[in-house]
Amino acid sequence: MPETRKVQITGGSTLIVSLPKDWVKQKQIEPGDSLVLTPRKDGSIVVSPEREYEKKANVKEIDITNKDQESLIRELIGTYMAGHSKIELTAKSNIEPDLRSTIMEFTRMVIGPEVIEESDRRVILKDLIDPSEFSQKKGLKRMYLIVKNMHEDAIKAFKKNDRDMAHEIIQRDKDVDRLFWMITKHYNMVLSNPRLIETLDITLERSLSYMLVSRAMERIGDHGVRIAENVLNLKNGFNGPLKEEIMEESELAMEILEKSAEAFFSEDLDDLNQSIEMRGELLKKNDELMNQIKEEKKENVTPLSYIIESISRTGSYATDISEIGINYMMSK
Repeated sequence: MPETRKVQITGGSTLIVSLPKDWVKQKQIEPGDSLVLTPRKDGSIVVSPEREYEKKANVKEIDITNKDQESLIRELIGTYMAGHSKIELTAKSNIEPDLRSTIMEFTRMVIGPEVIEESDRRVILKDLIDPSEFSQKKGLKRMYLIVKNMHEDAIKAFKKNDRDMAHEIIQRDKDVDRLFWMITKHYNMVLSNPRLIETLDITLERSLSYMLVSRAMERIGDHGVRIAENVLNLKNGFNGPLKEEIMEESELAMEILEKSAEAFFSEDLDDLNQSIEMRGELLKKNDELMNQIKEEKKENVTPLSYIIESISRTGSYATDISEIGINYMMSK
């Protein structure tokens, strides 16, 4: 609950305000501790202990006794995305080799965390990336270029029946995931640390919009992988008029993605609306192609349906980006 405190004068010229007792106790503030006063753009001042963020968000302890590899990797990624930059993993007995291997795999999957201390029963990971050195916007632009190229190359692999290219595209999804996790982590750090908002000169609303768009980009990357996987499942070098029509659908989906992404970054309301209006044409094309594949050879019907559906879903996630952009602009 808000409290009202009177400003007092001491020493003849110094103005002071006392701190709420419950807040002091909660934050474990002691005589001699430093407080940080951060002016906000709205004229208010945020008062926070000098190392409040480190106390609140840095350390996460995880007991990995009797855990399996899959649950451990999920918990590590979740902890990382939540914004914890120091993770202490402990076990009641020696850490099993497979779990130790999983911990090392995690450090290769994400951006920042490294092993800084290790013993038989404990491993400590610390994120070495300074939050102020990472830009959500730059990370998202990099993510956009990767997923766009993944989709375009997946369609090239489809056009040329290029299995090697299809395999290579699948590997790129790791880069998309790493950026998605990093952008999400950054939002959660901003959410829990008002001082970081001022340091980065970003609003919480804008940070949220970057995180939401990164989620849509991650889904688009997944569908690029799905197209590549189903190129590998096509039999007997699929060719014919339907291939050209599928490529036309892809061009339309890419046009929507490009317009949505560029308009999101430039905050162009007209283009954001136009990209959403293009979705109807894409859905119509998708329905036409789904009817046509029924006439193809039985072994190719399933992979072709997945390819067509993934192209359509790519366009739909692209319009989600436009909707996020519009919602953000209307909230300003």
